[in-house]
Amino acid sequence: MATVPSSATPELPPDLLQVLESGDPPAFVTDARGRIVLWNEGASRLIPVTPAEALGRACHEVVHGYDIFGNRYCQGACPVNEMARGGASPRPFELRVPCPTCGAGPVRVTPLRVPGPRPDLYLLVHLLEDVRLDAALAGLRPFLPPCSGQKAGLPSASPTPLTARETDVLRLAARGRQNKDIARELGLSPATVRNHLHAVLEKLGVHTRSEAVFLAQQRGWLELPSA
Repeated sequence: MATVPSSATPELPPDLLQVLESGDPPAFVTDARGRIVLWNEGASRLIPVTPAEALGRACHEVVHGYDIFGNRYCQGACPVNEMARGGASPRPFELRVPCPTCGAGPVRVTPLRVPGPRPDLYLLVHLLEDVRLDAALAGLRPFLPPCSGQKAGLPSASPTPLTARETDVLRLAARGRQNKDIARELGLSPATVRNHLHAVLEKLGVHTRSEAVFLAQQRGWLELPSA
């Protein structure tokens, strides 16, 4: 594990820093500018980059993440960092990250905002989890104790502005279905599907399906099965 010290970067709480230094869970930390200031060995196991290669660089230049549609998600204008800049705590989401041995591996990212001495000085901890473990452990779930589905420490979902039918349409759109396929599966006309999608974009204040899916997942309004 390695870090980049800076007088303009707030410090992590000692207990949290100790956990991150262990490399388990895999994690990296960015500052308010989106620069990587900590990268542990666990992160290198999921994203084939060494701490020395990652530190000091812009997050999007290192992670190269894609969304569920295969579009480049990690860019200079990071929506996760934009939410954190506004004081919000982004919700978990999934990325596909390039891997030379296994292709584009699915990784669940849980961001944690660590406030600093000023609103514009904060750290964003990115906890990483290999989504493929979900499938590997699926056979054990009948033997596990009941779970509420809410991970400890994560904020509960706020009430959704979407109707049940709009959520159904968005869920199918997130799986890559075209309007005609959504219409056939839900017993609707293509025009009605278009109206539902337009209403979703209007309610969420976004311009594309990809943005709508991301925001709905972030707010806990849309649950998708792991790839």
